[in-house]
Amino acid sequence: MKTKLYLILFLIGFSFQNQAQSIYQHTSKHTIYDFLNEASTQKIIDINSAIQPYTRSFIADKLLEINGKKEGLNKRQQKELEFFLKDFNKEIKRKEFNEEYNSQKFFSKKTWFHRNENKRLDAIFYSSNKFQVTVNPIVGIDFLVSDKIYRRYYGGEINSYLGKGFTAYFSFRDVSENEELIDPNYFNTISVGVNRPNREKSVTDFSEVRGGITYSWKWGTVGLIQDQFQWGNSYQNSNIFSGNFPAIPHLKLQVKPVKWLEFNYIHGWLNSNVIDSTRTYTTANGSTRNIYRRKAIAANMFTVKPIKGLHLSFGNSTIYSDSAFNPAYLIPFFFYRSVDHAQSNQSNTAGQNGQLFMDVSSRNIPYVHLYGTIFIDELKFSTVFDKEKQRNQLGFKIGVASYNIAKTNLGIVVEYTRSNPYAYQHGLESTTFANNGYNLGHYLRSNAEEFLLELNYKPISKLKCKLHFLSIRKGRDNYGYSQGFGGFSGIPFMETVRYRQKEFGLTIQYEILHDIHAKGSLIFSNITDETESYTPEFQRGKNTFASLSLNWGF
Repeated sequence: MKTKLYLILFLIGFSFQNQAQSIYQHTSKHTIYDFLNEASTQKIIDINSAIQPYTRSFIADKLLEINGKKEGLNKRQQKELEFFLKDFNKEIKRKEFNEEYNSQKFFSKKTWFHRNENKRLDAIFYSSNKFQVTVNPIVGIDFLVSDKIYRRYYGGEINSYLGKGFTAYFSFRDVSENEELIDPNYFNTISVGVNRPNREKSVTDFSEVRGGITYSWKWGTVGLIQDQFQWGNSYQNSNIFSGNFPAIPHLKLQVKPVKWLEFNYIHGWLNSNVIDSTRTYTTANGSTRNIYRRKAIAANMFTVKPIKGLHLSFGNSTIYSDSAFNPAYLIPFFFYRSVDHAQSNQSNTAGQNGQLFMDVSSRNIPYVHLYGTIFIDELKFSTVFDKEKQRNQLGFKIGVASYNIAKTNLGIVVEYTRSNPYAYQHGLESTTFANNGYNLGHYLRSNAEEFLLELNYKPISKLKCKLHFLSIRKGRDNYGYSQGFGGFSGIPFMETVRYRQKEFGLTIQYEILHDIHAKGSLIFSNITDETESYTPEFQRGKNTFASLSLNWGF
């Protein structure tokens, strides 16, 4: 109740501001994110890519900015700009659409499967001064031809703008797999969810709901949202918040009061998967009602821009449990580790699980993006260089990316990620850096490293060809914990290797119409998994995988 009151007061407090409207565009719509990355590396626009997803209003503003400088684009990019404007014109040309699509009858001729020179094809689109709504289906299949394994999904999404300032949006997808690919122990880079019981044992089923309600003003947005989010620059998988976890219900605050400062905050509710035996009970008919330990997360990130193209971000988070409500974690700009120290009497067994992180992003060299992130789970500065006593429980990522090199439509990404022993881990199951058993950070978790080399070429508008090489090593991550629940000191990085992966791949993807994609991949891989738990059995050893995908929506 207090949480709801906090949100209501926040909304009222900003009701006098000039209003914008914000629907968050999921990062799975990767074509628009690629296009914005291209424009930013060419120094046409300036974006803070450490915090994703972006809002549709933000994307629309950036497309307008690019359109004003389109002489800096090549022919392929100009065609893609026209293509994306037809999607985001719903935000840009809303007044025009209010007149064209306003009708006393919802089921008018223009409402269903209509498009024109200014707008993309939508299944349903209606616009008026007080209300604008877009409805589109989500349907698709990913088919691994070589092993006859498939993932099929269907559902729909609704985006709506309500009056001035408010938005409501919703998407639902039901997913089935004939081979389980979403086990939390697997190294997943695909969308995941919680498997639900199915009488047909050969099929894995899960469903996912995303969406939220937001209120925006000229320089900020606040909302109650259920979705994934990604913090930390990356072209493969971020090592702060990767987005590869089931959607989290959370309060979200994003403010940009001046050009050189951005602040982001979330407070979310997680699933601990830990039974609370004191609250679990048996009903009169003999059924057991399971109650899980409460688990939540608070996180913030400050981003400053000392010069155009350079973004410096820093923040912290805490995973806390066994507390229905802690008002200190609703204060967006706090250093939460100090809060924990004060409330836990400096006891690890009574305390929570805190993290620190930083991100640096530079697009100051034309066509080049330099970036690096660091995730600190625990670090003792006094013993950093002492091999026997060090507790350097952290992860980092460094990378360089270039899009449309010298306007040749060529691009390259080189990225290295490393996570030390005990990073992302914790001795108390109820405060692990995870949701529903899925790690919130890098998908390889602790004591691992990854090297990615990617070459991409876009010969024509909406067509992307990608070659990649991936090398992965992972050591032990089950060393146990000392009495203080912080792990042992002096554990060396990768003293033994328990998992290896080498992978070469070619992917060709074409966006036929807005959000309608066709994709084909050919991948050669060699995986050694001594644990037999990080990958499905069919992926182990030397393999050649051919896959096809066709989808409408994400």
